[in-house]
Amino acid sequence: RERGAPAPAGSRARTAGGLGTVSGLRRLLGRDPGDAAAIATFRAAEWGGMHLPAGMGRGLSEGYLRLRYARMDRERRTVARNLSRVLGEPPESPLVQTTTREAFRLYGRYWFDTFALRTMPWEEVRRRFRVPEIGLVDEALAAGRGAVLALPHMGNWDAAGHWLAVSGYPIVSVAEELRPREVFDLFYRHRRALGMEIVPLSEAGTAGALVAALARNRVVALVADRNLSGRGVEVEMFGARRPMPPGPALLSLATGAPLLPATVRTAEDGWDATIEPPLTIERSGAMREDVGALTRALAARFERFIASAPADWHVFQPAWPEDEEVGAVPVGEHGLRAAGSTA
Repeated sequence: RERGAPAPAGSRARTAGGLGTVSGLRRLLGRDPGDAAAIATFRAAEWGGMHLPAGMGRGLSEGYLRLRYARMDRERRTVARNLSRVLGEPPESPLVQTTTREAFRLYGRYWFDTFALRTMPWEEVRRRFRVPEIGLVDEALAAGRGAVLALPHMGNWDAAGHWLAVSGYPIVSVAEELRPREVFDLFYRHRRALGMEIVPLSEAGTAGALVAALARNRVVALVADRNLSGRGVEVEMFGARRPMPPGPALLSLATGAPLLPATVRTAEDGWDATIEPPLTIERSGAMREDVGALTRALAARFERFIASAPADWHVFQPAWPEDEEVGAVPVGEHGLRAAGSTA
């Protein structure tokens, strides 16, 4: 496909399915209350993003997150603890509290915008999403080994994937296998409709599928600041140890595809993306040590990205193991937490 040609959208214009039908409502009423709330919340967010005028939809989405800020004490404390490490201030400090409120507002904007992308005209997507360093991706693909883009949960990573797809870059990403299954299916369909090839994140087959994608000279984009597997690489970020996933570094080292750190920041009229040159290390000959060294180099870039716009870092679970006693709601329960870590 030519660069600049519209990406195949699949269900691009499809409305949220099932919620408004009698059978759909019956299925929801028969579910666990937490699961039913998550399904209904995401279907409503999908419908609103695809159908409501931008001002109204964004206002409603941001208002919903402001309500969560006011009423969800554990969630608010979790975000404040994360941001206190980034800002170097106590969680109760005015700076952290102000930044926490802004983080909730920007997260609300993310949820409206990600679904609004489905019906946004191509030219508007191109106008609102800016990425000056896209030539680094062109250089990587010209070498024929694909490219690994690694991003933190900042700004709107769906906008980045959609922009790449719309602009003709063959993009592959992964999606966490969320519960309830209907939430996973919604996001799988959603990101496919945005033009991305999606590989479910599971124990079997994920790595092979991503290696094969790089062999086909694809862009593999991974949101990689949260470790989900339990086999992370310990890194230091903002003065404390935390695990990061080894996947981006391992893929790069195993295939020869360059590892490009990247991020997205929310702007008033859209999004500003940054792509940095490929990370390199001196190879030791031991893959485990090399993966650790490259992951730590990536963590240093992520630390700088996050510090540049702390409120735009959408991590609503404890980001450091020692903070887990704050108590986050498990993934998949009570609405918008469920997909905050998918990519």
